[in-house]
Amino acid sequence: MPTVKVFKTPGLMASCDMSESVAVVIDVLRATSSIVHAFSSGSRLAIPAMNRQAALETKKLYPNALLCGEENGMKIQGFDLGNSPKEYTPKKVGGKTIIMTTSNGTKAILGAASRGASPVLLCSFLNLLAVAKTTREALSGPGGNAFIVCSGSDGRFSLEDFACAGALARELEALGFCLHPTAREALECFEPYQGDILKILQNSPHGQYLKDIGFEDDLAFCANINTETSVPTLTPEGLIYTST
Repeated sequence: MPTVKVFKTPGLMASCDMSESVAVVIDVLRATSSIVHAFSSGSRLAIPAMNRQAALETKKLYPNALLCGEENGMKIQGFDLGNSPKEYTPKKVGGKTIIMTTSNGTKAILGAASRGASPVLLCSFLNLLAVAKTTREALSGPGGNAFIVCSGSDGRFSLEDFACAGALARELEALGFCLHPTAREALECFEPYQGDILKILQNSPHGQYLKDIGFEDDLAFCANINTETSVPTLTPEGLIYTST
């Protein structure tokens, strides 16, 4: 029976061999929420970049792609889009390739891939159930486990990511997965909120920061649960659209 383990921050996976296992990366506020919504809006490919310079170098290979991302929560000067999921509308990203770099999420995605995980899936509250089903399908054969990677905030713990990991752990347990103590702890973090996702985001330091810099509406958007079925999945080319 596959086991679910949760890393509270990306640094904790540094010595972990994830080969033959699934990694699920969570950055509720806001990278994974934005990428999930970008695919739901018709984007065809999302390429994660480690930083601004790496994004600009990737742009040379994909001249028609949109440069997207943030530094300190704000859109990078000269980029097409920031990291607000509401920006990723069908009009702006339909049929487009996006190149994205963020303070935490894209780094965690690339980090999970470097540890040998395959596939690497992106999760938010928006696509929670779809990710659980895709994870189960990916581990239908013998061997392999599920590692949930919380992107955190500048290497530190993030309430919203850990609570989302707990919500995902609950869905995976219902599908027959065993919960490692780290996953059980995440589930215990999520349960007191009784499904009030917005309260989780409002209680998180990063949620408060986004509110302070003018992105309060993003909290409400990212608090939607199971409203989307896209499951961004990492390939050698970048993140591609899959759906349950």
